Amino acid sequence: MAQRASTQTTMAKTILVVDNEVRYRELIARLLREVGYEVDEADDGASALELLERKSFDLMICDVVMPRLNAIDVLDYIKSRSLSTSIILITGHPYLHADKGLGNLTCFMKPFNMYDLLHKVNEMLDK
Repeated sequence: MAQRASTQTTMAKTILVVDNEVRYRELIARLLREVGYEVDEADDGASALELLERKSFDLMICDVVMPRLNAIDVLDYIKSRSLSTSIILITGHPYLHADKGLGNLTCFMKPFNMYDLLHKVNEMLDK
């Protein structure tokens, strides 16, 4: 199910957090909101595609393995639409990152330090 966040500032960078693990998704989203990002959440790839069809995002943080549609499906959608959304992958399955040809994308292995993720987000969005 997709959840929409309210806009905190008119110029806030927009981030989509996609993870079927509620704990990770909510923790990441809360941290990003606390530092001023506008954050939307999706609990799987299909919900992410629904949001991507309605709204553009500066960055997507996406789990690799999820029900319905996985990160590969979401990345294919982004590529097919030539969207300029930057990507950070998160996964509890480190072998998938290399095996699926995702080695060129930034990836955090669960469990990870949330502040390391925040640093990377800030770096990618030039904040």
